[in-house]
Amino acid sequence: MSSYSHRQRVLLALNHQQPDRVPLDMMGNATMLLDKTYINLRDHLGLSAIPPTRSGTTANYYDERILEYFDIDFRRIFLGKKPTGKSAAREDGSYVDAWGVQYRKDGLYLNAVTHPLKDAKTVRDVEDYPWPKADEVFTADGLAEKASQMFENTDYALVARNPLSLGFLDRACQLMGMSEFMITMMTAAEVAGCLLEHLLCFYEQTYAIFLDAVGPHVQIIETADDLGTQQALLISPELYRKFIKPCEKRLYALIREKAPVAFIFRHCDGAIFEIIGDLIEVGVTILNPMQTSANGMDGRLLKQTFGDNICFHGGIERMEAGVDELVSEVKTRIDTLSAQGGYIFASCNHMIDVKPENIIAMFETARDYGKY
Repeated sequence: MSSYSHRQRVLLALNHQQPDRVPLDMMGNATMLLDKTYINLRDHLGLSAIPPTRSGTTANYYDERILEYFDIDFRRIFLGKKPTGKSAAREDGSYVDAWGVQYRKDGLYLNAVTHPLKDAKTVRDVEDYPWPKADEVFTADGLAEKASQMFENTDYALVARNPLSLGFLDRACQLMGMSEFMITMMTAAEVAGCLLEHLLCFYEQTYAIFLDAVGPHVQIIETADDLGTQQALLISPELYRKFIKPCEKRLYALIREKAPVAFIFRHCDGAIFEIIGDLIEVGVTILNPMQTSANGMDGRLLKQTFGDNICFHGGIERMEAGVDELVSEVKTRIDTLSAQGGYIFASCNHMIDVKPENIIAMFETARDYGKY
């Protein structure tokens, strides 16, 4: 039996110290079991069916029984949504979210099929858009008491789950369309800046609602924005620093104000080596998902270059491979990333169609091989 609590183990690793073993995470910002995978694992473990625990389309379950089975070190707290903040279903099977973006399900994914600011050409066009208000979308009713109880009555590391799955670039591209927003940044900076300012105000208000309730009790606060492809950044470092980085700096400053001792978790896929230093500069302390297959994202290089200043979360990509190949990858990631702490073991991204046997082998290997 370990003398470390789950929370102590996580905090040691995040402070670049060695606990008894590498902390394990599951069902997080980008490490979810999608519904099909979850149900297969649940049935494989002989667990009874439970209703969905939150609204959504592909990842609706957050099952305490599975977290306990794998001895997961983290538990998440979710910001609630008001009825006016939930996506509205249409007769044709599509959905419209609180931002006015229409989505249609295609297999496992929802794709945006309308972009309400696609034709915005001026600051006035952006200003005239009916922007949602955070207090009409989200509610923190009951969260302060729940967070306090979880902090006092469990020993898990508590995480404020990302309430806004899309970041600044993601959301701007959904509202305007990707190509249109990219062009707007280059040709009408004042229009792009106005759009991002509206997003920032909403994001600041959302995190204020959330962290005013749970800030004293959480150890980690999740954020996200996808800035990379498999080969390179989606936008140049210069455009990132001009448009996106200032928004992140302001948002993370608010998060620090509301939860000064918490670690800021940042999800960002792809080949982002060029801007990891920028993320550290604005306050990111945990980088997810560690997509080492992306160009320039070798795990050893990341650890050598940034390992003193940021913690890595994720990194396991071969979940659908054979068990032997998956186990080999688990051991390689631990060998490469876990020295002097600074590594949280988790899947690189959502577990989309992973066999129960692979999930079990993945976490059992990490728990046993990840001992210091």
